Amino acid sequence: IFLTLALSISAKEKEYKPHRLKASFSFQTDIHLTTEKNFTGKSRLMGNSYLTGTVRNDFFELGARFEEMSYPLPGREIEKGLGVPNLYLKGKYKWAEITVGDVYEQFGSGMLLRAYEDRNLGLDNAIRGGRIVLNPADFITFKFLAGQQRNHFDRHWKVFNPNRGSLQAADVEFNINNLFGKGKYAGALLSGGLSLVHKYEISAPLTKMINGRRYRLNQPITVNAFAGRLRLRAGNWDINTEYAYKTQDPNAGNNYIFRHGSALMLTATYARRGISIIAGARRSDNFDFRSSSTASLNDLRINHLLPFTQQQTYTLAALYPYATQPGGEWAFQGEFRYLFNKKTFWGGRYGTNIKISASYVRGIKKQWLDATWENNPQHPDMRGTDGYKSGFFDMGARYFHDIDVEISKKISPSYSFTFVYMNQSYNRKVIEGHADGDEYIFSNIFIYEGKHKLSKKVALRTEVQYLYTPQADKDWLFGLIECSFIPHFIFSLSDCWNSGITGEHYYMLSAAGLFGNHRLQLSYGRTRRGIDCSGGVCRLMPATKGLYLSYNVLF
Repeated sequence: IFLTLALSISAKEKEYKPHRLKASFSFQTDIHLTTEKNFTGKSRLMGNSYLTGTVRNDFFELGARFEEMSYPLPGREIEKGLGVPNLYLKGKYKWAEITVGDVYEQFGSGMLLRAYEDRNLGLDNAIRGGRIVLNPADFITFKFLAGQQRNHFDRHWKVFNPNRGSLQAADVEFNINNLFGKGKYAGALLSGGLSLVHKYEISAPLTKMINGRRYRLNQPITVNAFAGRLRLRAGNWDINTEYAYKTQDPNAGNNYIFRHGSALMLTATYARRGISIIAGARRSDNFDFRSSSTASLNDLRINHLLPFTQQQTYTLAALYPYATQPGGEWAFQGEFRYLFNKKTFWGGRYGTNIKISASYVRGIKKQWLDATWENNPQHPDMRGTDGYKSGFFDMGARYFHDIDVEISKKISPSYSFTFVYMNQSYNRKVIEGHADGDEYIFSNIFIYEGKHKLSKKVALRTEVQYLYTPQADKDWLFGLIECSFIPHFIFSLSDCWNSGITGEHYYMLSAAGLFGNHRLQLSYGRTRRGIDCSGGVCRLMPATKGLYLSYNVLF
């Protein structure tokens, strides 16, 4: 239907008309054909496919997405299903916008509410219901929404799942400068917002034994959460702060305790030509907020706590990634970037970029109401109590740290390189839930990346990485060669070798082509069992071996 609309509309006259319809669609499919000898699944061919289409003009927009996951990719079996999980109709007129259907939304940094999609993680918590956005003046915006979050395909072909709860939310964002007139405070900008989220859910009954008698916990039907934020931009400075508070919310993540939750974040950025500094801190306590009290993993998350650790892209740097711990943590982050100018001692002919960054995360110190709960945070007697007490500045065990030094330099018109050193510590017991003999993994990582311009249309990129650690699987080596034939083809060969214990090689041969709006990638090799993360949200991925195909097209 969407393709037919696109073809018929594009055949009409192209002069601008507000009511003229425009159609577009995109298709994405990721397929894996396993060659594992001992494979026990139902199908060796697995894949996730998405077909998205929109029809719009200046006054309305109709959108839909069809997903086919009859045999989903390895590690994503929970996403199994087929249907149209996303469908919406949006109307716009002057300063009002109304949407009916599935919506994505974020209040502030997302600390209180963030509904979004991340296909790499299999995360989609869109809210099905309605949203109203009002912008009566350029200094204030109101948002109201209500509905039920998506949880894979558990609604089947129904509009809502009657066995799950719902949420309602409101947000107001204001700009002080526009209130008093543009130019009133030249060079400075003060803005902020207030948010409210109301969760409604009739939870399954929970019981608890007290003095030999069984009692049912009086669980709250509603949970309310509030947040406020401020942002000041003045000159080279940008300062943000946000605070959120949640009423009693017993759930599977906190073992059904009745302690209130809170989170406080402060970040500051200073930037001018050639230099930038970023610093931030956040404290969260019992702030795992979901629309279902029994949800786990990445399902039905209402909010999102921004990661205060470096988001690594190099393979070995991301071998032990940090996952935000909403149960409680103190997180700190800092970054310093500096550009040594051209034709100076440190800058050389083309200049030199240096980046120094650090992250440090510790748990909050908990004074348990019963000392025996410290080693058993899932003890049944904890249910129905406040669980623990914690002073605001009291810190517990170290969860994670990394210190990174990165130097990037251009040597000649055809060659540049990047060198990175990282020092990391990783609390395996907290992040993964097990220790296997080593509670902490301490690692030193060395990375070299070289870029070579062989001609106007041929470029070569190489990577060599080494991770040293006496814990877990010990040392790793990674190498990559990537050749680009601009603008259409990219070929690459990589190998990740555990030189410490197992001696296993995880190789990958890949070829990708880009032709207009079409992108096709074909790969063959092995991937290791590990954790895949994005924005502090992680999931466990199994080891795989075989053929991988990815295709994307946008019209």
